[in-house]
Formats: sequence, C-alpha cells, structure tokens
Amino acid sequence: MQIVFIGDSITEGLGVIRSKTNYANLLQAQLKSSMGQPVHVVNFGSSAMQVNESREKYERRILGLQPDIIVFAHGITEAIVREQKKYLKWMPKRWRRPGWMDPRPYYSTRKIRKWMEKVESGVRWRLKVALIKTFGGKPWMSLEEFRQHTNDFVLNVLNYSPNTSIIFLAPSDIEEKYFPGSSESMRIYRQVFHEICNNTRSTNRIFFCDTSQALHKWKDYLEDRFHPNELGHSKIARALLNTIVEHSLISRFVQKEVSR
Repeated sequence: MQIVFIGDSITEGLGVIRSKTNYANLLQAQLKSSMGQPVHVVNFGSSAMQVNESREKYERRILGLQPDIIVFAHGITEAIVREQKKYLKWMPKRWRRPGWMDPRPYYSTRKIRKWMEKVESGVRWRLKVALIKTFGGKPWMSLEEFRQHTNDFVLNVLNYSPNTSIIFLAPSDIEEKYFPGSSESMRIYRQVFHEICNNTRSTNRIFFCDTSQALHKWKDYLEDRFHPNELGHSKIARALLNTIVEHSLISRFVQKEVSR
C-alpha cells in the first residue's frame, strides 16, 4: 500500500520530526502492524505550503505514483487570518517571513536562550494580534481560490489515477488568543471538503476525516497551540486509521493486488 500526504508544517511534523512521530509515520506503523504488509509513505508536507504550491510542485509526481490513498491536509495555512502585509514593513525583517509573527511552538532548553525566545515570541504574537484587531486581517488564500484548487486537484485524481482514494483531513482547532478570527475562518474553509465529498459521492473515492474536535486544546499541542505534539499526532493518526477501516480502503488495496 502506498499513501501520499500533502499539507503544511503540521503534516511535515514540525516539533516531532526528530522523534519521527508525525501522524504520517504513526499511521504507516499502525497499518503495517494491522495488515502484515509493507506500507510505503511519501510525505510532501512542508512548512507554510499551500494547496496551489503542492499542486505546482507535486501533482504530476503524485499522479505518476498512482498511490492507493492521498491524505489531503490543506485548508489550515490557507484559512488562518493573518495581518495585512503592508503593516509588516515596520517589523524586523525576519518577522516578515510567512508565519514568523506567530508564537513559537517550542523553546531552547538553555535558560538564557529560552528566556530570550519567550520574550521575543510574546512581543511578536501580541503585535500580530494588535495589527489584526486594529486594521483587520485576511487569509493568505481566498476561499474561492482554495475551493478551485482543491476541486481541480480532486478531479485530476479521479480522472487520471483511477485506483486512488482521497481522504480530506480537516484542520484541527486553533487557539483564538493567538490567532484571532481563525477558528471561524477554518470552519468556513472546512465546508469546501463537505461540498466536494457531496458532489463526488457516487465515485466512492473521496472521504472526510474531521480532527477538529479530536484534539484537546491544551494537552495535545505544542506551546503555540497550533502544532500538535506527539500525543496530538497520535490522535490524528488514529482518526485516519479509523477512516481507512470504516471505508474498507485496506480491502480495496488487497483486492487490487489479487487482481494483478
């Protein structure tokens, strides 16, 4: 079985990369254990990656791979409400990079460095929140653009990768204190998945996995209350496994192998 993952830093496993406990790796281990067969994972997740960038960089490669399952984990980076770029010119240069006004997800173990990181993180996310609340903010990608790119990707997979199923991995919750307006924005963007699932129901190849209520807002995240910790990733992996089992995607793979 081959599974391809596309998404942003959460899919990549920011904060848990060294321990190799991101949900892609955990799902691979769980499936290998339950199936008794090799499970190959290709993880194209990357920090701040948006769906249009995934399509540009990886869509042809994915269609060439003809995977059994694609886990589509976009809809987070695109939907988060951000400060308007024109106000970033007053910020330190390195804060102007995508996502660098967000709080840090983790800190150094060295006391002095940790203290400096905490101070800087506290200043920058408070400035970001103030900019959004004062001047307004908006997502990096409009809802219509997100809908179009997602829909086009799905149609290409349906047309050119006939044995591939797609699981939409709905974004988990987010801390309103650090990301004002983003919870509601992500809920709206999440509706795109429901729309596409309803429109493609007859194919029986597009499925939905909602983790928005599965993770505890304090226990399952790193200190930025955005990136899941190891426990959070394990819950996402479990939700994905349940979706795969519920829709008999393992048996589809087995049948495909037998028919070859």
